[in-house]
Amino acid sequence: MMDVILTTYQGSILGPIARLLGQILEWLYVFMSRFGIENVGVCMIAFTFLVNLLMLPLVLKQQKFAKMSSIMNPEIMAIQEKYKGKRDQASQQKMSMETQAVYQKYGVSPASGCLPMLITFPILFALYRVIYNIPAYVKPIHNMYTNVAQSVRNLGISVEDLSQMTNSKTYVIQNAVKADSADLNYYIDILGQFNQEAWDKLASTCNAKGFASIADLVDQVSGQAYHINSFLGLNIADLPVVPFIGGAALTASVLIPILSVITQMISMKLSMASTPQPQDTENTAMASMNTMNKVMPFVTGVMCFMFPIGVGIYWVAGNVFRILQTIVINAYFKRLDMDDLIAKNVEKAKKRFEKLGIDPNTAFADVSKQRTSNIDKSKTKTSQSATRKKVNRPKKSLADKDFKRPETNKKYKEGSVAHYANMLARDNDGK
Repeated sequence: MMDVILTTYQGSILGPIARLLGQILEWLYVFMSRFGIENVGVCMIAFTFLVNLLMLPLVLKQQKFAKMSSIMNPEIMAIQEKYKGKRDQASQQKMSMETQAVYQKYGVSPASGCLPMLITFPILFALYRVIYNIPAYVKPIHNMYTNVAQSVRNLGISVEDLSQMTNSKTYVIQNAVKADSADLNYYIDILGQFNQEAWDKLASTCNAKGFASIADLVDQVSGQAYHINSFLGLNIADLPVVPFIGGAALTASVLIPILSVITQMISMKLSMASTPQPQDTENTAMASMNTMNKVMPFVTGVMCFMFPIGVGIYWVAGNVFRILQTIVINAYFKRLDMDDLIAKNVEKAKKRFEKLGIDPNTAFADVSKQRTSNIDKSKTKTSQSATRKKVNRPKKSLADKDFKRPETNKKYKEGSVAHYANMLARDNDGK
């Protein structure tokens, strides 16, 4: 693929990921071609499913954290209520310490919920780059345009002239024009974005210049392009037609935006239903997220009219995969014993305690046996005194009760759990 690397995405982070995904797409296309399936639409769907399947372990890890969070949230909310309104440094340190103790009690790291998402986001963005400019990543498709691109360039037609033949002003086309280069790869970039109307304009231009043979070559390649880009009677290089605007008739292309909206709504609904949400009506962040979840499917549907049909197919395929993925994951968690999962997390956490210089047998054994189900959730929003009585005394946090008092003459690593425990012990001596 080195001969087509010029117009692949060159970003320092997404670029290498996009080229790796492009290599996978090329292997998949070549494999399917051996069975007579030379169709970009079908290949894109299979490719989308395959890449999302490879990311399944990360998604599963994130879902496990979400399930654990639903168990921990009542305790965390009780701690937050306990220190509500206290902004002094000592109280903030104690709240942070007790919250950290809850995470350690269940053997969970706060970063474990964000890390999988941080990893999957670059992959998804890089995947979009590949889908958007397939000829730059798939050598057989790139080679299909080579002869006509050379002929058009020799005819004196520039990259900008080609861009004027299509109504689609995608990033790929704009980047090729901006490069202002006679490199063949930029011609192929634009030809890969052509719909049938643009091919007809190119053929007419060649005939007008007196090069009927090149016009015949254009017609031949346009036929091949239509063959590989045809999906359910639609050309994936075309833009969906907005019906009843400007006299446009209702066509099957409008089904792609509609399916995008429907599948994304189902996917989001299943995802939210599978993850218990905190019942905090005053949480503005949660309210904003709920609003975004309701609006985003329709925003995506509108965007489908702005991009080629192939991009919409990619979105729909991704939504369908996530729907199936959520159903499978929900079935998996129904059979998963959360007590066993917590016990495994506790064993892993004990090793982390030892690295922090804390004896896990005394600092962890008692608190790890406590369960969120023992907390009266209805009391988590009472006054501070009631909360302190309910939560702090009978079930003291790990910071207040279960840490062994550190030796005052012993030095601990600044910022460690033992360091903060030592600070709290000194504070209590002064009271």
